[in-house]
Amino acid sequence: MATILQVHPADDAIVALSDLAAGTALSLNGRSWTLREKIHAKQKFAAHDFAVGDIVTMYGVTVGKATQPIATGALIHTHNVVHATSTFSGKQSDYTWTPPDVSKWKTRTFNGFKRAVGPAGTANYWLVIPLVFCENRNLAFMREALTRSLGYGKTSPYERFAQRLVDLHRSGASRDQIEAATLEAETSVTAARVFKNIDGVKFLEH
Repeated sequence: MATILQVHPADDAIVALSDLAAGTALSLNGRSWTLREKIHAKQKFAAHDFAVGDIVTMYGVTVGKATQPIATGALIHTHNVVHATSTFSGKQSDYTWTPPDVSKWKTRTFNGFKRAVGPAGTANYWLVIPLVFCENRNLAFMREALTRSLGYGKTSPYERFAQRLVDLHRSGASRDQIEAATLEAETSVTAARVFKNIDGVKFLEH
């Protein structure tokens, strides 16, 4: 069973898949390392020596910069690395897709939804994938900020009932009027979507 993972061939931050003790000898893809300290599952260790200012690569992209020397086999963490990214830009060109030949599957069927106009129904989602494991908190902030503002949030009947009681109280309603309020049928209300062809936003948490 594998105990370490190099996500991309260019990565110099190697992921521990289980807790590994200091002094453990490891090898992967023709390279060998001896851990200088304990590495917990999901943590990363250095694939080579880093000098101050050296770039740390994971997923094939820049994820950090060394703030102090890091020896081969040592833990890569917030105490010796600061966040960094490569330069990035917006959309560069439109992609033209050439459909493959699917004639051999012409008579096959699947258990799905067929639209009235013919094609099979599909769902389109935006995926937000953090590059490092410690971004779960920021991911939660993003989910909270984007889900409702983009129209993917759902209001439960209990939320609406609570809000109606608050509104009655603030408007000076009598006790009898407040007690007469009833819970609506258990249906969820979805806000109007900003992007009609996008069915939702999914956030990958580690």
